[in-house]
Amino acid sequence: MSDADPTPSAHSWTGAYQGPRPAPYGADLYAAPPSAPTPPRRPIIEIADVWTTVLGTVAVLLVGVLATFVWVWLAPRVPVTRDAQGGVSIRGFYPKGFAGADVTYLFVTVAAGVVCAVVAAIVARHRGLAVSVAMGGGGLLSSLMVAWLGRWLTGGPIARWAAGASVGDHHLFIQLQTRPFIVAWPVVALAITFVVALATQDRPLDLPRHAAR
Repeated sequence: MSDADPTPSAHSWTGAYQGPRPAPYGADLYAAPPSAPTPPRRPIIEIADVWTTVLGTVAVLLVGVLATFVWVWLAPRVPVTRDAQGGVSIRGFYPKGFAGADVTYLFVTVAAGVVCAVVAAIVARHRGLAVSVAMGGGGLLSSLMVAWLGRWLTGGPIARWAAGASVGDHHLFIQLQTRPFIVAWPVVALAITFVVALATQDRPLDLPRHAAR
C-alpha cells in the first residue's frame, strides 16, 4: 500500500474498544441490582406511649379533684328549710341556684379540659395516640368524679343531707342536673389535642448509627 492510499490499515486503527468490558474480579454477573434500603417503620404502640397514657390519666384525675373543690366553692346554694319531720322546702322561688350550679360545673370542667390539653400538648405533643386516650378517658372519668365527689362533699343526695341536717334554715348545694355537661371536659380536651397533632411534625425515629449513614 502506497503512502498516498487514504484507506487506513487494521494496524493503524486507534478508535475506542468496542467489545464488552470484563467484569470485576469476584463479581456475580447474574446478581440482582442493589435495591434502595427500606426505611424502618415506627411501631404502633411503644412503651413510652403506655407510660404517657397511664401518667396522663392520673394527672387528669388529680386535676379533677382540684376542679371538684373549685366547683363546690363557686357554685351557688339554694336557701331551704328543714322541718322537724325531716322535710325540706325551698324558701321562695330560686331558679338561679339550679341553673347556676350546672353552669358553674360547665365552666370549671371546660377550663380544666383546656388546661390539661395545653399542658399535654407542651409535654408530650409527639405522643398523639397516648395523649388522646389520656385526655378522652381521663377527662370523662374526671367529669364523673367531679359530679359525684362534689355531691358527696356537700352532704350527698337531698334525702341523705336532710337526715343529717338540723331543723331550720340552710343553704343547700344543688347537684348536677344537666347530665350532658359531663362530656364537655373530654370533648374540649380532645379537640385541642387534635388541632395540636395536626400542627406538630412527626417525631424522628431514633436510628442506629450504622443505619443513619
